[in-house]
Amino acid sequence: MDVIELRLTGQIHGGKNQILHTRSGHRYPNKLFAQWSKAAIAEIIRQKPLWTTLCTPYLEDATLHWQFIYTPSDRRRRDVPAILDAVFHVLERADVVSDDAIIKNLTFTTLPPDKDNAGMTIRIEG
Repeated sequence: MDVIELRLTGQIHGGKNQILHTRSGHRYPNKLFAQWSKAAIAEIIRQKPLWTTLCTPYLEDATLHWQFIYTPSDRRRRDVPAILDAVFHVLERADVVSDDAIIKNLTFTTLPPDKDNAGMTIRIEG
């Protein structure tokens, strides 16, 4: 495998503070996060080339390097672990990985804010 590059456009919504609870303890995402997540999954699926899921017996032991290059839309402070958690969720639901536990060797880079080009580029090298 050479390089796979995927792009999420727009502001990334962290998932950490977007989960609500019912009185019985059921967890569910708030409406804004659910809409963002659904759109992000569809965006990744449209870009996904014809590969099998990256978590296969062959690739599970392979050393993949994941680059997450993030461009925020404004200067607000962002919670990087929450953003990564939300993006991992999207990658798992879009069937890029069968389990986000294989995403181990990664770098996260934040570029200067750019309202017109906000989003994230995900480069997978192996």
